[in-house]
Amino acid sequence: MNEAKKPEGLIGIVRGLVTLSPLFFPAYLLRLKVGGVPFTVLEIYTYVLFGLWVLTLFRPKKFYYLLPLPGYFFWAAILFLGVCLGLLNVPASMLLPDGSVFHSLPAALGIWKGWVLAPLLYFVVLTQSLTNATQIKTLLRIFVYSAVLVALAAYGMSLFGYGITYDLRLAGFYESANYLALVLAPALLLNIVWVFERQGGARRVHHFLDTATLTVLLHALFFTQSYAAILSVFGALFLYALYVMLQNRARMARAALGTLVLLATLAVIVFSQLHTPKFQQFLDVRNRSSTTVRFEIYRTTWHLIEKNWLWGIGPGLYQANYQTTAPEVLGHAPMEWNIPHPHNLYFAFWLNAGLLGLLALLGFVWLAHRQFTYPMLAFWGILLHGFFDTPFWKNDLAMIFWLILGAIALLQSYGTHSASHKKTQARVRPRRRASQRAPAETPVT
Repeated sequence: MNEAKKPEGLIGIVRGLVTLSPLFFPAYLLRLKVGGVPFTVLEIYTYVLFGLWVLTLFRPKKFYYLLPLPGYFFWAAILFLGVCLGLLNVPASMLLPDGSVFHSLPAALGIWKGWVLAPLLYFVVLTQSLTNATQIKTLLRIFVYSAVLVALAAYGMSLFGYGITYDLRLAGFYESANYLALVLAPALLLNIVWVFERQGGARRVHHFLDTATLTVLLHALFFTQSYAAILSVFGALFLYALYVMLQNRARMARAALGTLVLLATLAVIVFSQLHTPKFQQFLDVRNRSSTTVRFEIYRTTWHLIEKNWLWGIGPGLYQANYQTTAPEVLGHAPMEWNIPHPHNLYFAFWLNAGLLGLLALLGFVWLAHRQFTYPMLAFWGILLHGFFDTPFWKNDLAMIFWLILGAIALLQSYGTHSASHKKTQARVRPRRRASQRAPAETPVT
């Protein structure tokens, strides 16, 4: 037990790198070539992390058994298989409407490497390195702090006239304000859990930090003006309030009051946006607006699904297929040509990884709901946001997805459903020699 509490050597290094990993998620923006092959710094970090973890498996005196997560690994394998099969149908190149040639196969292989393979390896190392609920909470805190740093960087850029979109939305170093919102929303939901479940005691530093980070994330998310992200946050909180009312009658009054506060807050936000140009454009279903563009995207996307319902179109090739297909489907040139995603998580899984990919996503949803754990709020936020955007098929967003799902899987095996657990509740996976067999999913305390 003492050995499990005090990791040393290579195992401790791997666990430390996993814990700090969210700080490196934005490093996908930094690119370099190794042997002529393009990589991001985030990919290299992940491959090094995976390699170090593999080395720990060959240290006989320090060997600890692998945590069996058959359901999660099964669906992860199905997703990987779906993407790989989709690659087989990708043409070497595509002729775009402007007459240029798009080298689709190299692009798809790059997406496979950066958006699928590296994040899956990260999921494996994460679930096999952290051994108790306290370590999982520390990882999630680092994720929240990394999102706060991203928000502060966006504020800093705005002071010099950068990181602001043409319609005055906060974007930071991302191409779109929506991308910033996709990073902030799950972190905000985790932060909200800690603020409202915190208890009295000696951890006043955490209480202060939770309140400060919540303030930054709320403010930054509001100024992204991403209605989808804001609605997903409120939707996840409504689901949590409903869960509390159904599971804990003693807290029903508190949950009901929280629901009323949420409704009042949402009403204030909507009222504050009623006369803004963005909201008026959102309501415009006749002229060129974000809503009418979405209608075109969904019509074209469904046509692509009907034609490629089994294997999909291949990873990362939505924009090229949209440009070549939309004029035929719509009967006219689309209002927007550069559409990188179908603005729907479920359609994106189907098109990028085929029917197997969609089934894998639904499999993850089912597994996560077998037992409630507090990162579920962030997962609900991702799923709800996914009806209007694509919170997975991008380097950092894929890592966030696997981080949240990995935390859920680990807490289902080790820890508690609550964000404010006691030390005695943090179950620990002991290290065992290779010759010792441990009961599947029965960690000792």
